[in-house]
Amino acid sequence: MRPNLKGNLIAGVDIGGTFIKAGVVTRDGKMLAEARRPARAMEGPAVTLSMVVEAIEEALKKAGASSKELCGIGMGVPGRHRSRDGVCLFSPNFAGWENVQVAAPVQDAFGAATFMLNDVKTATLGEHRFGAGKGYDHVVMITLGTGIGCGVISDGELRLGSGEGFSEAGHMIIQTDGPLCGCGSRGCWEALAGRDGIVAQALRIAERHKDSKLSALAQVGEPTPADIFKAAQEGDEAALEVARQTAFYVGIGCSNLIQVYNPQVLIIGGGIAQAGPLLLDRAREVVRERARMVPADTCQIVPAGLGDDAGIIGGAVLVLREEE
Repeated sequence: MRPNLKGNLIAGVDIGGTFIKAGVVTRDGKMLAEARRPARAMEGPAVTLSMVVEAIEEALKKAGASSKELCGIGMGVPGRHRSRDGVCLFSPNFAGWENVQVAAPVQDAFGAATFMLNDVKTATLGEHRFGAGKGYDHVVMITLGTGIGCGVISDGELRLGSGEGFSEAGHMIIQTDGPLCGCGSRGCWEALAGRDGIVAQALRIAERHKDSKLSALAQVGEPTPADIFKAAQEGDEAALEVARQTAFYVGIGCSNLIQVYNPQVLIIGGGIAQAGPLLLDRAREVVRERARMVPADTCQIVPAGLGDDAGIIGGAVLVLREEE
């Protein structure tokens, strides 16, 4: 099914492990309305896709629009895909998502051409056209969250690789004897600087700093990265130790990406990036120290320009690309 060339609006969808976000977006990248639903990721594909449909319906209602006005629907979906067929081959944080037809049920629900791509690569498209990557031909975007995802624009084009596995940067081996990663390997970037790695490190450090705010957080329940960075911003030394170590690993990974891809700009997004300068300033220092063959000053390291909306707006770009 081809996009509706007469449609002036696009539904963008960002499927996350916790929430599904859908928005109605204009052709020039402006968000008119947004809606959220729980992902219900452990309840199977049918349940999660029903949440996608509900979120789109609510976003359309908020925008005062109907599905007939849609040019199409674009979805960013975690995992590995055969995107041209609308199929998710595997998504590690979603129960039962193996060889699942994702696009067709949504397309059938709205009668609008529906396209999908990996979630981070979709967000990269959004940042490249409307955000921090606008005007650049060589862009790398990473998202720091539950995992670490990566998208690469080279010579103005999004790169996917032969099996759509291009730049699984979260699974670069940073520490050969490091912690076990969800992928089954050890010492992956994601295992060190993703959510679970940060929390595990925080719990270890809290054990050594019984009088710290971090320790108090750990006694109440497992602290989130947001809790940890907030405590660090308030000056808690134990939390600052976690923040510095996380920033170090982020900087090492970014140094590697600069050597491999030689981007003009490296965009950092995702929930953990909300830590702001506390994370990014130290990561930039590490890049300046470590990036040698391709020097650090060849690449700007910047926060995502579209913030939390990058995935939704990237979904809109995914549809627009089908018209070009």
